[in-house]
Amino acid sequence: MPKLLSVKVGLPRETAGQGKVVRTALWKRPVSGRVLSRRLNLDGDGQADLKGHGGERRAVMVYQLEAYQPTSLPVSGARTWPK
Repeated sequence: MPKLLSVKVGLPRETAGQGKVVRTALWKRPVSGRVLSRRLNLDGDGQADLKGHGGERRAVMVYQLEAYQPTSLPVSGARTWPK
């Protein structure tokens, strides 16, 4: 039986990466308690690139725990919130 382990949300923000400033919502924070799923996303969540993320058919993303490896994230140090 599938089990939900965590819900995380985050808003887009600018950060320096690879010699340039990029806008991303890669960093997500855990939500305690319930969060409302709306037509375009979860409350408190946002996407920086709406062409490839979010929207009515991509408002919620689900990952299998076995497939998720935090060390494989594309941005160095992505497991912590940027300063």
